[in-house]
Amino acid sequence: MITGDDRDDIMTVNEEDNEFKGLGDGLFDEENEEDNEFKEQGDDKDTFPQQTPQAQASAVNKKTWKTLTPRQRAIKVILRRAGKDQVPDIKKLLMGKQGVEVAIGDIALFINDKHDDEVLSELAKECPNRNRINLSAEVQKKRVLSVGAQVISAGRMYQPIHVARIKEDGKLECTSGRHRLAFLALMYGANTKIPVYIEEMTLNEARDAVVVANQTRPTKALERAEHAVLQAVKGNAEAAQDDLYYKTVTCKQNVSKYCVFSVVSRGYPMRLSFPVSTDSSRQNGCLTTLANVENYWRAAIEWTDGMKREDFDKSLKESVRFLNALVAAMHKQKGFDPKQHLASMTLVAIGKYYRTYSDITGNNAIEVVEDIAKNIVKMGDIGRQKTEKTNAALTAALSPTR
Repeated sequence: MITGDDRDDIMTVNEEDNEFKGLGDGLFDEENEEDNEFKEQGDDKDTFPQQTPQAQASAVNKKTWKTLTPRQRAIKVILRRAGKDQVPDIKKLLMGKQGVEVAIGDIALFINDKHDDEVLSELAKECPNRNRINLSAEVQKKRVLSVGAQVISAGRMYQPIHVARIKEDGKLECTSGRHRLAFLALMYGANTKIPVYIEEMTLNEARDAVVVANQTRPTKALERAEHAVLQAVKGNAEAAQDDLYYKTVTCKQNVSKYCVFSVVSRGYPMRLSFPVSTDSSRQNGCLTTLANVENYWRAAIEWTDGMKREDFDKSLKESVRFLNALVAAMHKQKGFDPKQHLASMTLVAIGKYYRTYSDITGNNAIEVVEDIAKNIVKMGDIGRQKTEKTNAALTAALSPTR
């Protein structure tokens, strides 16, 4: 059972996912931020030759930053971070690598056809096979830039690219090294052939291999949930809900992973009715992050060893119904600021109140959701306020007067 003390251990320092950090990743969320960091004082009269990506990169210094294409800018960023002026010979980067030579574009890297970023969209067109084994974990431009800079700075790529040849249809899908492949496609073109390690796998085996390969790097909330679930069900993303629950929820730390995967990936037992970001960006109108919602579930839902799936899923559905109603009620309040009122520590405090209310009254706190929303918004800037203080203030505000 998750006790009150256990719920105090919920993540509240790194409340929101910070995805992949390092080598100045935070500088490149927006195109204009690249403009501010890298302004080239070159000759405006020079033109960028229509050649291979490698030749283009070598000519980058001859052109003003603002007149470069998005792809040329990305190449320039990688070179600057690595402290290099020119793209090295790919043979030097891949020296010592053995395996089957395959064109980068023949390997499934990208999950989606369309991307908000122009560079990723261009690369996705050049690499037309779609990746199925990484589920929601799409290739990220920030990681492509960072990994590329690391490889060029080191002068070689130390780890081999691992690829699965899917037994069901013979397609090639990358199990480890997608961002390195995207970097190589960016720099040298998707038609470039490189040696890769290929292993025959079923689709489920390949998904399981992805989980193992990614356990050593930072991951986002949805990806962490997918990893936990897929590892439990041996890569079977279509596993029945019973298998999903009983094989995943074997300990307290996996409870929230089951919640995230079920609600977000399957829409079961109920969908969130408001937009949630899978990373810390909150872009495109997202009100909060999935990591914050996961923390809410950790505080709000009770799980005991041996608990039946039907009983837990009923609790999960009620918690989603309450959260949807809470966000809708907050929208009606003047001064509502999702960065404050749907922050991690705030949602943990609300989750604790939701849980306590149920324990004391036997009812769902949705019956007082309007009052909860009103009082939380009234508290103002509480995004960084300690969970205990917010919870105490909410409890005091909603306690009946004698």
